Order: sequence, then structure tokens, then C-alpha cells
Amino acid sequence: MKIDLHVHTSEYSPDSTMGPEKAIQAAIELGLDGICFTEHDRAWGKDAILKLGEKYSFPVFRGVEYMIKEGGEILVFGLNRTYPSIIDIATLRRQCLEAGGFMIAAHPFRGFPSNTVKDFNAAAELVLKRPVFDKVDALEGFNGRNIETNNDFACKLAQRLGMHISGGSDAHAEYELGKCVTIFEHDIHNEAEFIAELKAGRFTGSVNSVRT
Repeated sequence: MKIDLHVHTSEYSPDSTMGPEKAIQAAIELGLDGICFTEHDRAWGKDAILKLGEKYSFPVFRGVEYMIKEGGEILVFGLNRTYPSIIDIATLRRQCLEAGGFMIAAHPFRGFPSNTVKDFNAAAELVLKRPVFDKVDALEGFNGRNIETNNDFACKLAQRLGMHISGGSDAHAEYELGKCVTIFEHDIHNEAEFIAELKAGRFTGSVNSVRT
């Protein structure tokens, strides 16, 4: 099951130009099997997500991309809370565990000059100084807005840490949608199954050949 796990819409992400229904329609046209809205620091209500899914007979899921005080952003699934200000990673982790959720470090090498750095181990040591990677469950190895070397470094870091990798377009516009995806081993029909499959690690990130 091929899902774009990282999508922003104009409903709750002010920097997105893509409405949620346009995103769903584009995902269907691309041949995706599902889509997940991960707005900046704001959560979709369950009823609204279910209504969209039913309207298009298409799996629609939800998460939130939280900005953290330690720097960077975390994709969180299963928590679904809106925070009015930046949150620290320890508090986010605690609340995620209490909610039975799942955390993925989003684009962990974004902004890092990985295209000019040849020594991955030295780069990894710098990145790992951030008190983040012992508090997440997986890394986003394929991000549609990253340069290729940033994604390569993220995948190598996940391998070093023994973590699974996810993929998502990080789309803020229709033309960006579906560039990277997460492929799940099993079909997913609802939010409970979605979280269960993440926790079971039955997924992997990938570039989507339809968009390359």
C-alpha cells in the first residue's frame, strides 16, 4: 500500500497552496493508495478526516508535524493535538507514548551541506548531538523537498541507528505531491490499523517512480 505520509494543505498549513480535496484528487490520479495530512503544529479532527475519506472512497489519515525547541521537526501520528507554541522533544515524546502514538524525525539532514561533505561519519556525529534521535521511532529517509544527498544521509543514519525509514513528499502544492512515499506491507483501513502498522515496522520509504 503506497501512501504519501507527509502532506500539507491550506486548511491548516498557511504555507501550503493546496486544498485537502485537491490533494486527495491528485493522489488518486497519481495512483497512490492513501494520503496523510501532516499540518504544521495543528491537528485535523477525526470526523473531518473520515468525511473526506468517505467522500472520495480513498484512505485519508492524519498526523502533525511539530516544530521542537531543540531544532528541527517531528512527524507524529496518533497524538493529534494542536500546540500554540514550540514544544520540547521530551514532552512531545512523553505525550506521544501516553497516546500510543508514533514519532518520525522529519528530513533530519535538511539544511546540512551533505552534497559537499564526503565523510558521513563525521556528519552523523554532528547531527546526533541533537537530543532527538533517542526519542523517535523512525527517520524520514525520503523527503520530496530534500536534495538527494540529504535523503541519502538520512537513510544511512537510519541504518546506523537500526531504525526504519519513511517517505513523504512534504508537499505544499499539487506538483510536489507523491514524489516520495511510504510503502506499507499490508492494506490499512482505519487509523488504528495505520498506527499499528507503523509500530510493527511493516513499512519502508521510497522515491515514487511515477513522479521521477
